[in-house]
Amino acid sequence: MDCSQPSSRQDLRNMVTVLIPRIGYCEFRCTLCGQVCPTGAIKRLELKDKMKVKIGLAMIDKGRCLPYAHATPCIVCEEVCPTPKKAIWFEEAKAKDRDGKEHVLKQPRVDLELCIGCGICETNVLSWASLRFM
Repeated sequence: MDCSQPSSRQDLRNMVTVLIPRIGYCEFRCTLCGQVCPTGAIKRLELKDKMKVKIGLAMIDKGRCLPYAHATPCIVCEEVCPTPKKAIWFEEAKAKDRDGKEHVLKQPRVDLELCIGCGICETNVLSWASLRFM
């Protein structure tokens, strides 16, 4: 998966690589960026160390997240989370549909300590704008 995109194509000396989760994500079990970076700007890491590095943080946009905004079940973000103990977990909440019928939904939460900001949840969620990275 090609996850990084150059922010400048005109001057390679000043080129900065950025992660754009809508295009691709940082593969949890991959250290290739650090191995191929010609300038050393991306540190070469052993896999066990790389898996702990925080490169961002998932933030849930409750106005676009299906369980929050539309009382519609969705668990995609948690399913694709690669951390051994999932960084995305659910809290059950009651929501009413337009007919007033009450439903129990799983609403996602982000564990700030476990999230490494890899972007895989944003890449894979159907309403991708519901997850953002900072």
